[in-house]
Amino acid sequence: MDTGYETVDVDTSTVPEADRIDYWATHSRNNQGDLRLGFATPQQFAGTMRVQRGSGFQLVDATADAVDYTRTRRQARCDGHRSALAIVSLGSDIVISHGENKIGVSRGRLGLLDMGRPLCVSIPSETRVWAISVPEEYVPGDTFCDDAPLLLGRERGSTAAVLALSRTISEHAGGLSGHEFTEISARTMELLNLALHAPSAEEQSLSAALALAARAYIAERSSDPRLTPDAVADHLGCSRRKLEYSLRSVGASAPARLIADTRAARAYRRLTDPQESASITEIAYTSGFDSLSTFHRTFDRRFGKSPTEVRRRRPRAS
Repeated sequence: MDTGYETVDVDTSTVPEADRIDYWATHSRNNQGDLRLGFATPQQFAGTMRVQRGSGFQLVDATADAVDYTRTRRQARCDGHRSALAIVSLGSDIVISHGENKIGVSRGRLGLLDMGRPLCVSIPSETRVWAISVPEEYVPGDTFCDDAPLLLGRERGSTAAVLALSRTISEHAGGLSGHEFTEISARTMELLNLALHAPSAEEQSLSAALALAARAYIAERSSDPRLTPDAVADHLGCSRRKLEYSLRSVGASAPARLIADTRAARAYRRLTDPQESASITEIAYTSGFDSLSTFHRTFDRRFGKSPTEVRRRRPRAS
């Protein structure tokens, strides 16, 4: 799958001193849209950043001398950026604001800004920062109803998971495939959405109904090796992302694992049936597995025993 994934490294030491401010400003605007940059030490400014982007997701990992990033009302209105911006400090406190509404983002916390409003981000010197672009569809419509930034702490599990996955993306920059970057970023955004969004009773009911239908369809069709999470989502008329969210909302496994576990359970029932005469290999393939290695790995994970051991211990046929 072509995700358009790329990494970009920016280091002001690679350009003449006279060009460093323009060099940094150009890359900052390329990452986050139209901005005004205020440099505390313009003559000696230094900074590095690594940008990863693809499929509408982006993470910027930057450390630099003190900079203020300001986005005016005109800039917010005219440049078409309607995403949110998540700011994570890995050093000193950062100040983010919408107009007069200011909050401090301390180390290990996550601040969220609306790119469609005037904003300011003030970053102290030598403070490492993650700037994470959040596509509009992951942000509930009433998130910024008070015209103020948000602050999320890692004491909430979903926010802690967002921070952990962001660290994974950052630490593996340059070593991820485009598909890996896209999938990890999508999971990160889903968890951020979970941290921001308390579902209504109606949404919970719809998710539960979708999860029930998915489990029933998987139970019916899992012996078909062509059954995949995408096929389940297509049958139910929803996106794979919606399917995963619905299953998670009722405490079920992700679709791929649910399919594998259902196949393993079918194989287990046949292996413990005293009247069953089919070989282990035949049982594996007719249960829906497309390879013996996948079957043995899934079976051992699910039951903590090998198929051979389970068959050996089954009751004798009368």
